[in-house]
Amino acid sequence: MKSKIIASYLPEIVALRFFRSKPGKVTVNITDRCNQHCIYCEIGVGIPTLKTDRLSSDDLIWIIDQMAENDIRNLSICGGEPFLFEGIIGIVAYAAKKNIRSSITTNGMTAWMLSEKELDSLKESNALINISIDSFRDDIQAGIRGNPQALTSAVKSMEWLIVKKIPVNVLTVISKYNYTDLFAIVTNAYKKGAKEVLFQPVISASNYPDRPVLDQKARLNVSPDHVEILVGELKRILKFERKHQIKTNVYRILPWIGYYLETAQKAEGRRFFDPVLKSFFCREIDAIIDITYDGGIQPCGLEPAMVSIRDNREDGLLALWSEATVKIRNDLLNGRYYEVCNACCHHFSRNMLASVIKYPFRNRSALIRIMPRLFLRILSQTIKHCYFYIVPASIST
Repeated sequence: MKSKIIASYLPEIVALRFFRSKPGKVTVNITDRCNQHCIYCEIGVGIPTLKTDRLSSDDLIWIIDQMAENDIRNLSICGGEPFLFEGIIGIVAYAAKKNIRSSITTNGMTAWMLSEKELDSLKESNALINISIDSFRDDIQAGIRGNPQALTSAVKSMEWLIVKKIPVNVLTVISKYNYTDLFAIVTNAYKKGAKEVLFQPVISASNYPDRPVLDQKARLNVSPDHVEILVGELKRILKFERKHQIKTNVYRILPWIGYYLETAQKAEGRRFFDPVLKSFFCREIDAIIDITYDGGIQPCGLEPAMVSIRDNREDGLLALWSEATVKIRNDLLNGRYYEVCNACCHHFSRNMLASVIKYPFRNRSALIRIMPRLFLRILSQTIKHCYFYIVPASIST
């Protein structure tokens, strides 16, 4: 825990209070192919795009070389379904040789089919695998993800990866179909050996800005009338987390999720984060480079790309990213928010903490609410770390 505070928290506080010299992560949607049909995903329901170019392995090698040159050490690989990209294992291995750690977000449909050699390569590359599971009930998982094998394949992939000592996290989208099943997701993930479970509501904007948003997408979220039930489920998870060797982001989403769900459903023109923060700061446009499956560099993960990695490539990735983000950065600094800002639930927890650190006096109400949660989180993680270090896991469980 001490090393994480030194390696992660302190540099982040310094970056927010003073100056962030460069982004810390590149996120790439390496493909728009997928083998599931999720009800909240524009790709999954088959909404088409006019774009025809797609990233090649050579494009990804160039991105990784640029990351290494600029000392950016984290690569997040998303999709579509990343394991449908031919050569993904080699890309992860190449990144590792450049001292870049990759995380892969997958639905788990085919990861269990990886060969021993491919699994060994992922382990040697220190890769992290995020598997999307919206329920450990077959009927809910199949209904949400549009594939009868969705849960069986995801669980098989999780168990096989963990056997091979490759770390696995679970990613869960909270919707009106699974919000009473969240505690069971955490307990099942814990029993199977997952390190972390991360939750987010349904993003009310399009996940892929080159495709129009799903009709009535926000209605897939939990109804405001049922927020109290959802909060009760999340608090059960917090209690479980404090006593077991698993982490969640529940402590970060509790302060704002009710406001988000109310705003997403009623669409009254209010920004969901106004009741939480007096002064908002978007950390993500400074900290992450978002690249689409056709090579576009997005201003943020929810805005369409107007700059491509194929434009003036000789200028380098950071220069292209700076060009892609200059307008949104200036607009947000001057209080000119975008429509998609009201849908940014996937990054809001970090933005909320960043806003409190950057503007502690103006956000003192949020500071009073958030910091005790953060303190208890650090304390409980420290106690768990010490306990499980002294007591063997087999005894403690």
